[in-house]
Amino acid sequence: MKLLTWAAGAALVIASSWSVAQDLTEIDKPASELEEVLAQEIDLPPGDQSVRVVRVAMEPHTAAAWHSHPSPVYVYVIEGEVTLEVEGETKTVKAGEAVAEPLDARMRAINTTDQPARAVVFQISPKEKAFLEEEAQN
Repeated sequence: MKLLTWAAGAALVIASSWSVAQDLTEIDKPASELEEVLAQEIDLPPGDQSVRVVRVAMEPHTAAAWHSHPSPVYVYVIEGEVTLEVEGETKTVKAGEAVAEPLDARMRAINTTDQPARAVVFQISPKEKAFLEEEAQN
């Protein structure tokens, strides 16, 4: 009886594994397209580099503090839109768009809309570099 129970269990495991393997084969079909939204060549200093990925959520009618980035920063807006104010000029980045922020430039992000905005920020920098340098508040 124990042998029969063991054989039945093994058969069930093999059958479920075959079913899962069959399902995984169907997943190998392409499900989406790749679309490059930003490409930029960068020169990185020698030494170890670190990649930071930061999620940003901005409520309607809010702004980040004035700051600058000492290393390359790339912003991809997931939801809503964000206006970047960089040294007197503005650029609005909408959901599905990406932008490279300039190095060492005085800037801030603003959500001027009535809707929340969400973005993902990517930075490549030496490990010891700060993500951003906030401007002192007066």
